[in-house]
Amino acid sequence: MSKVVAAVLLFLIGLFLIVGGYTSYKTLFVTGISLIIAGILIIILAIKMTMKGETKTPTK
Repeated sequence: MSKVVAAVLLFLIGLFLIVGGYTSYKTLFVTGISLIIAGILIIILAIKMTMKGETKTPTK
């Protein structure tokens, strides 16, 4: 359960970075692009974390 919570938090952080990058894109071009790219990479990391957790089979 904690991996799912961590993935959701990373996804939200990525969304906030994308929104922040889009709002600063008009004034500071390089900063906006950097924040958007960082947000996309964090969302990809969150998706990989959830997929990695689902592929493991429980062993008893």
